[in-house]
Amino acid sequence: MEEYLKIIQQGPFSPTWESFRQFKCPQWFLDAKFGIWAHWGPQSVPMYGDWYARNIYREGEPQYYYHWRKYGHPSKVGYKDIVQMWKVEKFNPEELIDLYIQASAKYFVA
Repeated sequence: MEEYLKIIQQGPFSPTWESFRQFKCPQWFLDAKFGIWAHWGPQSVPMYGDWYARNIYREGEPQYYYHWRKYGHPSKVGYKDIVQMWKVEKFNPEELIDLYIQASAKYFVA
């Protein structure tokens, strides 16, 4: 861990507001009109939005009711079980990025 801290400390910024204010956003990013941001992980299994792992345990949240209807009560089938369902054998990153390029995306964030 100390090795990583040394690398970070050698970077162009120090942990101060003054240093951070010197940051200039790259021109290519300012010029980009469209980028794609995507979740790719176990929460892709239920396909029911952000905070799924948290909200399935919070009665009243939409994910809670969805999870209960589809998988069962979270006390019996929890997020640990969703993680086991996530498979990546059909993942093709080159094909996915080609699709994003065809859509005119200038950046991708995972």
